[in-house]
Amino acid sequence: MHWAAYAAEPASAFAPQTVRELRGAEKSLQRGTPLPPWVDTSVVAPAASKESPLVIRLSDMQVYVDKEPVVYAHRVLQANDASMLAVLGKIEISFQPEYQQVSLHSLRVIRGGASMDKTGTAEIRFLQREQALDEGIYTGSVTASIVIDDIRVGDTLDISYSISGNNPVFGGKFFQSFSWDGGFPTQRKRITLNAPENRSIYYRISGPGNAIVPKEQKSGNRKITSFSADNLAAIDFEPYAPTDVEQFRQIQFSEFRNWQQVAQWAESLFKVEAPAVRVEEATASMLGNANTDDTVQRALGYVQENIRYLSISLGENSHKPFPPDLVLSRRYGDCKDKALLLVTMLRQLGIEADPVLVSTYSHKGLEQMLPTPLAFDHAIVRTVVNNKVYFIDPTRSVQYGPLDNMGQVHAGAQVLVIRGDTDRLSIVPAAAVDTILSNTRIDKVTLSKVDGPAVVAVTNRYTGLEAENVRYYVTRQTREQLRKAYTASIIRLHPNAEILSDPKVDDNRQTNILKIETRFRIPGFLEKNDTGWQLRYQASNLRERFYLPENPRRVFPLMIPGESQVNRYEIELNLPEDFNAGYQPSEQILRNAGFNAKENLSFTGHTVRASVELNVLADRVPAAEVPDFMADVRKLGAFVENSLQIRKSDVKEGNLRPLLDAPIKQRLSEQQEGLISNNSRAIADARSAGATTAEALCARGLGYAHVGRKTEALADIQTALKEKPGSNELIRCRAEIEFFNGDMKSSEADFNQAISLGISDGKSYFQRAMASYVLGKSREAAEGYALAFERLTDPKEKARAEIMRSISLHRINPRNHTSSQISDQDEWPGIVLAAVEHTRSDEEVLRQIHRRTGDELDIALSDGYYYLAQLNLLNGNKLKATVYLQRSVDKGVLSNAYRPAARVEMERLRK
Repeated sequence: MHWAAYAAEPASAFAPQTVRELRGAEKSLQRGTPLPPWVDTSVVAPAASKESPLVIRLSDMQVYVDKEPVVYAHRVLQANDASMLAVLGKIEISFQPEYQQVSLHSLRVIRGGASMDKTGTAEIRFLQREQALDEGIYTGSVTASIVIDDIRVGDTLDISYSISGNNPVFGGKFFQSFSWDGGFPTQRKRITLNAPENRSIYYRISGPGNAIVPKEQKSGNRKITSFSADNLAAIDFEPYAPTDVEQFRQIQFSEFRNWQQVAQWAESLFKVEAPAVRVEEATASMLGNANTDDTVQRALGYVQENIRYLSISLGENSHKPFPPDLVLSRRYGDCKDKALLLVTMLRQLGIEADPVLVSTYSHKGLEQMLPTPLAFDHAIVRTVVNNKVYFIDPTRSVQYGPLDNMGQVHAGAQVLVIRGDTDRLSIVPAAAVDTILSNTRIDKVTLSKVDGPAVVAVTNRYTGLEAENVRYYVTRQTREQLRKAYTASIIRLHPNAEILSDPKVDDNRQTNILKIETRFRIPGFLEKNDTGWQLRYQASNLRERFYLPENPRRVFPLMIPGESQVNRYEIELNLPEDFNAGYQPSEQILRNAGFNAKENLSFTGHTVRASVELNVLADRVPAAEVPDFMADVRKLGAFVENSLQIRKSDVKEGNLRPLLDAPIKQRLSEQQEGLISNNSRAIADARSAGATTAEALCARGLGYAHVGRKTEALADIQTALKEKPGSNELIRCRAEIEFFNGDMKSSEADFNQAISLGISDGKSYFQRAMASYVLGKSREAAEGYALAFERLTDPKEKARAEIMRSISLHRINPRNHTSSQISDQDEWPGIVLAAVEHTRSDEEVLRQIHRRTGDELDIALSDGYYYLAQLNLLNGNKLKATVYLQRSVDKGVLSNAYRPAARVEMERLRK
């Protein structure tokens, strides 16, 4: 189904389309025709402007309503940058040649004071751009592609044309909408409606921004309504906004007074004029069935299965369905054809049914529009069974089972039931099945030996709409394709996994529950480390469920897909019976207006269990809450990809220790608090004995700085310096405290002073370089990292200095290719140097890091996330960099020099 309308603006050339050149359409376009006498030419383009790469100096749209409407467009565009020459050099006008004509009145290129007429010489090609041809939709729309030669920076294109004609299916009723705002600055804008005074054409202005006040005047027996403004700013489009949110102001015109008039117009199209003999034959076997629910199922299944989807939406048949008998004989039809066929069959069976108009693009917000057929692009069916209303879609793949168990893709949509007495929009209720778990994955793991291979039974369970979508997918896959698809979710985490059995599909169509079970053998399932074994798991069915824009600061809400869905992941690990644990279960809950997430962990006897449940609560996040929502999505990532530590001590009874290895952040924090306590006692003892406390104050101050107690840290070092003023060691200590406090400017100055006084260790040079780097002094940082590399002795520390030197040099000059003293760039951490040179990806770096386990993994991730943040900053991806910086901070290696640097950079990016 294609709700066709005449084109008012040039079509976009950027959407993926099937294109072919059309011969014979030339007769639908005339060049050099005079302006229609009703065109008002009093509005002219302002003087040339260079405020933007492209400036729309004038956009004048005039609509003349008569027996056939005419849309006149006058556009004056100026290109001030070479990137915009393509916009001026090719103008596209879309129209329907079956009932529309295009008149190209004038086409000029203005350069300086000269005007070059291109009206008769510009090359015009007629293209058929069928954007949905692969989906079985053919509209017959044609694009006149006008190619203008010799376009230069600074040129202005002045074009005027008109499109006359209207689809006869609308019975002469007029409706149209125009966008007021756009992506380029517009110096002068006007939209005019010129209509007979005796025709009631309503208008509505919607969208954000200042009100647009029209001017009305009369000319003879006609009423002229004009909207105009100067100096309209360009509007930035925000991605991932809900479809009912209007980001641009719109002016809508409609001759339909209310939704009842639209329903009555549609009812006249959906009437079955001739006897439906084939329909009677098709429904003969369904008569006499006492179970009307079953009867509706059979009729729906018949249309879904036997009538393939194909839309040939030409002329009146863009909106008027073909007769049901013809659809049955062809065995194909589009949404309106299939809807009318199903309605006719159900009525033949004595069941109440009506066609329904729905929008696949926007389920909500139709009440903001004037009543118009353009609000809809799809047709479904409303039926009543045992006094309960159902909305069913005959274009979906075959659905099974009771109507209450069927998925509902249009849940919450505002729709128009095609009946003469319909006077308002209806809302499609959610199917009952959509209120339960829609997607569940269960991993059951059995280990006969803790260091041996595991047998993993994976069950994916789908209900409702997800079951129908997966069923449609599964039926179109070969056994090998299905095997590969369900193996992928395992080998992402366990590359050495071997599949033991092909996916087993258990499809209960009556309950609309589909299960797919697969078994794997995974060597080294648990990763051995110093304290025991690490269990890593990934809730693959919960990954990447949300849209995350690059810029969290928004004007419009953020869309959340999958409203009312509940998705769950479970893993059960059965260890050898030698294990005997008995810990209190733990639960973490994450709540916000968009979703709830819950993680449960337990270890009793020899069974480890973990589960994550995600409940999507809303379809959008208010703009002001998007930053917090995105932070919660990042926290959700720790639920979705997690690890548990199983200790060796869990084998022995009576020696139980917590299952979850304390995060390194917690253990280091406890260590620092212990050091603070020990040094406090040392300070007290020294003061009692009259001894110096400077060294203990320095050590305690560093401990305070590491745990974020900034005031106490500075107080300690200032007291220490009063005892030993000018001490190069204490100045270095103050520099380090300032560094971990995030005061990079003071830290750099104190490191410079300490080094000038004789401090020469590699750690001090490295931290000074880090302070310079965070302050944006890339050249000084690179030199400092080189000096640190010379003085450091630990290979890991030397590698860190070399990596940061390379990143600093690339920040000075992205094209800089540096030679490195680290030769192995395939392993961690040398692979980061390869990533700097764009020969390795983020994923490859993380894959190398994840070869580690336990604390070694956390420390490597803390470093790795910081490096990846810097690489993404070099590539201009600030959002991804912010995510990596947050992860580096969250890993919590308190004494890591990257942690305070990451915190400062993250705060700067979020401002």
